[in-house]
Amino acid sequence: CAREGITGKIIPGIIPIENWSGIRKFALATGASVPQWLDDAFEKAARDGREDLLATALCTEMCDRLVREGVEDLHFYTLNRAHLTRDVCHALGVVPQVALEKVA
Repeated sequence: CAREGITGKIIPGIIPIENWSGIRKFALATGASVPQWLDDAFEKAARDGREDLLATALCTEMCDRLVREGVEDLHFYTLNRAHLTRDVCHALGVVPQVALEKVA
């Protein structure tokens, strides 16, 4: 980014895959390519009823790699379905710190 003159902070936007067919259509509509292995993985996960587990694992691995490579912040697009984002955050070790005096 710096080489191109971009000096502002760039925060990656992460969309945990809640609905593979919807995300796939969205990706193709934007001109992105969808790897065959990803299609195959979600097809198998759907047969086994494990789409959420696959989505959580893929998203967690991607976020972990981004953080290891120096990304400081991640922005999650939950699309009003926060459970996968919560699961990814827990897998990354990011858990809410709630003090009892703030809720009782």
